[in-house]
Amino acid sequence: MKGMIIRKALGAVAVLAGLCAAPAFAASGCAYTTDAGQAAGRTCFDDGGDIYTVYDLDSDNEGVVGWVEVKQANGTWKAFARVYVGTGYNTSKGNNVDIVREGAQVKIVACRQNGSGGTPYSCGTAIIAGG
Repeated sequence: MKGMIIRKALGAVAVLAGLCAAPAFAASGCAYTTDAGQAAGRTCFDDGGDIYTVYDLDSDNEGVVGWVEVKQANGTWKAFARVYVGTGYNTSKGNNVDIVREGAQVKIVACRQNGSGGTPYSCGTAIIAGG
């Protein structure tokens, strides 16, 4: 009888601990430009530090622009600043963001772009699920 009461009490503690757990986080992932053949660039999101990094993977005198968007409760997407990398082959630049809606879907975008003021094209996206 005493053992049964202890097991029930421990079960209740486990349920309460689950209710008080930290919020789930989105996964990490990457999106790649949609070039023919090998992708010229990628944008990767690291949920561990809320950082996204844009990589220029091609030596072709064109850059890569990338950003992330977070799905809001009303279904719209909140976009964070675009990061442009046009400094050459195998270069990167990152941006640290504060994602308030932990557990929300995150859209990662990677595009080719000719110059920092150019128009994005050959965009690839990836949506990673919230936790």
